[in-house]
Amino acid sequence: MQYIQTSSKSAKELVSAIQNIAPNHKFGVLNVRDMKETLIAKGFKFKEECYIIDICNPAVALALLSEDLLLSSVLPCKITVFSQKGETTVVMNSLTQLVDDINPDCIEIAQEAQAVLQTIIEQAV
Repeated sequence: MQYIQTSSKSAKELVSAIQNIAPNHKFGVLNVRDMKETLIAKGFKFKEECYIIDICNPAVALALLSEDLLLSSVLPCKITVFSQKGETTVVMNSLTQLVDDINPDCIEIAQEAQAVLQTIIEQAV
């Protein structure tokens, strides 16, 4: 399952909005990968704006990792922002589903974090 929203903002504006809003919800943006820039630097042609945002709440990460180190494979959480055919889209894979696949005992932690991440996205778009 994916959480998908569209926005009238440009991809860069939306990434910036997420970076600015996240700390209000105790999340931090760890890294933003500009996939267009990366692919062009590697000699590939790619015209669409596409950003992968690594976002994390340290308390959530600690809670998940304290329960099961296998959950490190879904951390940090990722939000992607891209522009295609003149429309900007933001996508987040279901943290709840990812965690449930590894350790169903941690689903409540994932549900709470996912709700906050969805709020961040809703406020950003």
